[in-house]
Amino acid sequence: MTKKILIIDDDKIFSKILRDGLVAGGNGKYEVFSAFDGEEGLQVAERERPDLIMLDMMMPKVTGIDFLKKFRKEEWGKETPVIVETQLSDMEKMSEGIELGVRGYIIKSDYSLDTILRQVEDILK
Repeated sequence: MTKKILIIDDDKIFSKILRDGLVAGGNGKYEVFSAFDGEEGLQVAERERPDLIMLDMMMPKVTGIDFLKKFRKEEWGKETPVIVETQLSDMEKMSEGIELGVRGYIIKSDYSLDTILRQVEDILK
């Protein structure tokens, strides 16, 4: 069964690399959607009901934390796993994310597609 993944990130290049990597590395297991800010992300999440969200923390309009607060209020969004992508190593933001049910973190400057794919596969098992 195909799993839906939503990438919410205003960095269009990183988002495309991540999307292409998930599609290729998932061997047809993943249908990947993109949104480029938190506001659009909420709309796509409501329409597609993804099995996993990959969320950038620093975005215009609606930040990652603000997205999570709104998303978790929705009944259908309470249990959806979220992996946060960030440039920050800001512990305050990370602990707030954990309180909001974040299942994993990707530090963008340290990422590798293999590591991300393993993390996605572990969460979607």
